[in-house]
Amino acid sequence: MKKIMITGFALFLLAACGTDTIKDNEGTQPVAVDNTVNEPATNGTSGDVANPAVSMREAAEAFLKAYPDAKIESIDLDADFGRLRYEIEAFDSAKDYEVEIDATTKVLNVKEVEANRDREEALDLSSVIEPKEAIEKASAQNEAKGFSPKGWTLEAELGKPVYTIEYKKGLKELEIKVDATTGEILEADMDD
Repeated sequence: MKKIMITGFALFLLAACGTDTIKDNEGTQPVAVDNTVNEPATNGTSGDVANPAVSMREAAEAFLKAYPDAKIESIDLDADFGRLRYEIEAFDSAKDYEVEIDATTKVLNVKEVEANRDREEALDLSSVIEPKEAIEKASAQNEAKGFSPKGWTLEAELGKPVYTIEYKKGLKELEIKVDATTGEILEADMDD
């Protein structure tokens, strides 16, 4: 009787730990990316969000080389565990894509591909200012004094491309939104 109870309890624990939902990846094929996507870049440093070794445009080109029919919805640059990485969300008529690109080496890592369920807004990267310029404009604001930029997001808001620059000072966090075509400061939001 004791063995049955222990076995039952062990099965219960295993079942409880294995309840992750499975994404709809039907029809998903591995993406083959030629070696030019995996070659290291040489400009900039790996920890500088204003000057990553791989530029936003280089990351977008690497993504579009792997997914030529996709439209980019958003691009994020964040430091995770001391490494800068881009996260690109995109879509085409059939699928949504979520891909990470190392901002030092340009290595592409597919996080998720699933059936496209929504209509997203595509970014037109030809008209946006460089992230470095958006960070400089946001950093010049009084609210940003003493804060360090930690990452940024570029996405369409109400049909308009907007950078959200993320800052941190101790436990305080600050987000400054910058119009990605004009460089105009749109909003500053402080979290304590």
